[in-house]
Amino acid sequence: MTYKIFSWFKSLSKEVHSDGPYESHHDNGQLKCKGNYKDGQQDGPWESFHENGQLESKGNYKGGLEDGAWEGYFENGQFKFKGGYKNGQLDSLQEWFHNNGQLRERQNYKDGKKDGPWELYHENSQLKSTGNFQGDKRNGPFEVSYNSGQLRSKGSHTGDKRQGPYESYHENSQLESKGDYRDGKRDGLWEIFHECGQLKSKGNYKGGNQDDCWEIFHENGQLKSKGNYKNGKQDGHFEELHENGQLIVRENYKNGKQDGSYESYDENGQLKSKGVFNNGVLEGPYELYKDGVLQKTA
Repeated sequence: MTYKIFSWFKSLSKEVHSDGPYESHHDNGQLKCKGNYKDGQQDGPWESFHENGQLESKGNYKGGLEDGAWEGYFENGQFKFKGGYKNGQLDSLQEWFHNNGQLRERQNYKDGKKDGPWELYHENSQLKSTGNFQGDKRNGPFEVSYNSGQLRSKGSHTGDKRQGPYESYHENSQLESKGDYRDGKRDGLWEIFHECGQLKSKGNYKGGNQDDCWEIFHENGQLKSKGNYKNGKQDGHFEELHENGQLIVRENYKNGKQDGSYESYDENGQLKSKGVFNNGVLEGPYELYKDGVLQKTA
């Protein structure tokens, strides 16, 4: 995250200014900024102010570039930013704040790049996430939490991509999902759970796409659907079932489109309809049933 409150200061340096003290004002007459120019560039202490007169930022310039400690403030006087620059780039520990004064982010920079541990916080001061940067890329373990403090997810990064085991949790602390990442994409067996703790779905990913057999379950534990995927698209036999275990639909897919025979059933297991699809389009007659007895053919 780059702090941009000083960007308009840089536009001043593009203008031609006489050496010595400088001041500018808002339209309402309030002081907007003050500082000093040397050799046509901002140099030495600088301050900027909101239209209500509150201090907006203060820091130091050296040869037209931010250098040393800088601070930023909201219009209500609360801290917005506190950190340091070196040759115009963020360097050393930086802190950003919510407008209620609570810490929002703490991050170390080196030569303008994120480097070292990071911490993010909710407005209620609860820790939001933690991790580590190396050369401006996320590396190592990370954790994310709800504003209640309950763990939301945990995993690891390598070269700014998720890598290895990953788990996420519902706010009631029940496991929400678990699986593995490879090069930032889901890979291998994944399981997803209802808030009550019952298994919601399970299946395999390959390169971030659903692959092979997938099963989905009702909250009562009964199988809801089962089918095959290839490259993230339904491919092969597919079934959907009621919470009582009775079959709803039996059909086939090819490359994500219905292809082959189709049958649907009511909650009592009686046939409702059947037909044949070809590349997603109904082909031939479509039969409608009631209590398992043919009513009409469309």
